Amino acid sequence: MSLVKLLAQRIVMGLIAAWAILSIVFALFTLTDDWVMDEGTIDLRWVGADQELIDAVQDDYLAARGLDAGFWENYLVWMSDMVLLNWRYSFLTGEPAVNRVADSLIVTGSYVIPSVIIAIVLGILIGVYVALNPESRIARLSLGSTYLLFALPSFWIGGLLISWTITGQVGYNYTLFNFVLPVLFTTLALLGGYVSYGRAHSMEYASAEFIKLVKAKGGSRWLLAKHVARNSAIPFFSMLFVEALGLLVLAIFVIEVLFGIEGFGLVLFESINERDLPVLLGGTIVIIAIGVIGNIIQDISYSVLDPRVDTGTR
Repeated sequence: MSLVKLLAQRIVMGLIAAWAILSIVFALFTLTDDWVMDEGTIDLRWVGADQELIDAVQDDYLAARGLDAGFWENYLVWMSDMVLLNWRYSFLTGEPAVNRVADSLIVTGSYVIPSVIIAIVLGILIGVYVALNPESRIARLSLGSTYLLFALPSFWIGGLLISWTITGQVGYNYTLFNFVLPVLFTTLALLGGYVSYGRAHSMEYASAEFIKLVKAKGGSRWLLAKHVARNSAIPFFSMLFVEALGLLVLAIFVIEVLFGIEGFGLVLFESINERDLPVLLGGTIVIIAIGVIGNIIQDISYSVLDPRVDTGTR
C-alpha cells in the first residue's frame, strides 16, 4: 500500500470515528435528563409554580441553546456545524467555543509537551542502558527507581500540597503548581510504560546478530547503544501514539482538576458538568484529531526508522 493510500485510509477511518463518537456524545446529552435545566426550575417548583410556567422556562432554556427542535433536526444542524467548524458559543462563558478550546490546548501543551519529551528521552535512555548492562547496579537502581516513582500516589501528594497551601503551611507558588508539578506528575505517569517498553524491545535487539557483529568489530558502547535505540524505537512508537494517548488524557484531567489549571482537561470537565455542548463537541473533535494525527505520524515513523517497512514510496 502506498503512503498516500495509507494516509487517506487513516483520514477516512478518523472521519468515521469522529462521526460515530460525536453522534454518541450528542445523543447522550440530548436524550438524557438535563440537570442544569432541572436546577434552574427548582426554585419555581419550590414556590409551587404551575407546570405551564415551568414548561415555558424550560422551552426558553432549550431555545437559547439551540435544542428546541426535534432530536433529528437538532442532530443534523449540530453535526453540520461541527463539520464546518462552526462550533457556536460556549453556554458557560459566552465566548466562541473554538477560542475556548484553542486557548485551553495552549495551556495544556505548555506542560504536556515538555513532559512527553522528557519521558521519551528518559524511557529510551534507561531502557537501552538496562538492556546493554543487565547486571549493572546502576541499571537495577535506575529501573527500580523508575517503577517506584511510577507507583507513588503522585496525585495524592499533589492534593496534600494543595491542602498545605490552604492551611498556610506552604506558600502558594504559581510556577510550582501550574508548571513544575504538572510536568513532574505527567512525566511520571508516562515514564513507567516508556521504560518498560524501551527495556523490553532493547533487550530483544541487544542480543541480535548485527549487535554481536558490531561488538566483534570493536564498536564503542555508544555505537552499540545507537544501533539498539534505533531498532527498538520502531515498536516503541506504537506504544507512544496508541497506549500513551489514553493515559495522557486521564492524567491531564486529574492534574488540571487537582491544581485548577485552565487547560484542556479542566475545560472539558466543566463542559460536561455544565452541559456546555459546543465546547464538549469541539473538544471531542480535538481528541479524535490528535489520535488520527498520531497514527499518521506512527505510520510515517515506521518508514523512516526502518527501511524494510515498505509503504510503496521506494
